[in-house]
Amino acid sequence: MSRTRCTAVVALAIFVAVATLVALSMRPRSGDIFRQGLAAIEAKDQAALLETIRILENRGGDKSHVHLLRGAYLLRQDKPAAALQSFHGVVPEGELRQPALELTGECLFQLQQLPLAAAQYQELLRNNPDSTAAHRWLGQIFYNLGAFQAAATHLQKLVELEPENYLAYALMGHMAFDFEDYQVSVENYRKALALERPASIPEAIHQEVIRNLAQSLIGQNNYPGALTTLKGADQDHALVLALQADCQRGLGKTDEARRLLKRALQRDPSQRKAVLLQVSMALDDQQTEAAIAPLQRVLEQDPHDTACRYQLAQAWARLQQDEKYKQEMALHKESQRLKTLLTELNLEANHDPQDDQLRDRLADVCEKLGKQDLAVMWRQAAAACRQALLREKGSSR
Repeated sequence: MSRTRCTAVVALAIFVAVATLVALSMRPRSGDIFRQGLAAIEAKDQAALLETIRILENRGGDKSHVHLLRGAYLLRQDKPAAALQSFHGVVPEGELRQPALELTGECLFQLQQLPLAAAQYQELLRNNPDSTAAHRWLGQIFYNLGAFQAAATHLQKLVELEPENYLAYALMGHMAFDFEDYQVSVENYRKALALERPASIPEAIHQEVIRNLAQSLIGQNNYPGALTTLKGADQDHALVLALQADCQRGLGKTDEARRLLKRALQRDPSQRKAVLLQVSMALDDQQTEAAIAPLQRVLEQDPHDTACRYQLAQAWARLQQDEKYKQEMALHKESQRLKTLLTELNLEANHDPQDDQLRDRLADVCEKLGKQDLAVMWRQAAAACRQALLREKGSSR
């Protein structure tokens, strides 16, 4: 081979080597691609997430990264059981730790394994005490477990970190509203409504916040404030009309109250608030017999509605139906007993989020009260507590 040709071959080899190095240097690193995958999860861009998974798989990179991204994809496809299997292949270290704990916790929450979900976020808080995701999910988890004090602690921390978190204020308002703590519910509902509603919050939730704030204000006899609040509500909603009627009655505007009440009952003849107001106004007018049928209709739907049961008993007493009065008062007393027991058990559950037997008892009481949705929730919470206990025993062996 001539010297000239040899030199050309060497030069070509050098050129190819340099070009290869340049190409490799311009090629995105696996870590950068993984972070693009995390961004796709945040943006809920499933197509971009799938492409990221494909690239990492082709490169034969760290399997933990691929398992995490694939699990996230499955989770967003509403396949939490399959997602959890993928997360089991993740070693939660380094840059994987935070997203692995967050996504696994969300997955366990969807699978109703609430104590295990809480453990993921509590672990995250050890090294990241200001994690808004951890406080947000723990607030929701403890709320579902009936541990309202713990839920409130995390929600308070969340609004310190995110002062414009609409849902956190709304949830704190709901907890207070359920316990008829109207001062606290008013404070939190007003803070929620002072914020611009995020697009992720459905209009139905926003309307519920408005209605609950109005009911809380009525509970404080603040009728003008309640009427002002209801201006932002759906004016054709039966409960809204009933609340407006209640306010007008409280302000002494009986004719306007009757007009609004008539509209409410036309919209929904069984709307509880409207029926109770109808009964109260009938009793005010000494029209006792007219109060019987509406009360019985409500009690057919909810036999443990103590306010209606008491009103019906009083109506029978006015009509001198002593036997019927005694029957209704006995039923009223039993409902009161069950509701008092429910409150006591709720307070116990608030201080012990791991007691499965306590949650089973709560489910039993809810079933007796006809609160089937709550009963299912407490059964699921009890099962989740038992699963957590079994896992804890298994890991200690």
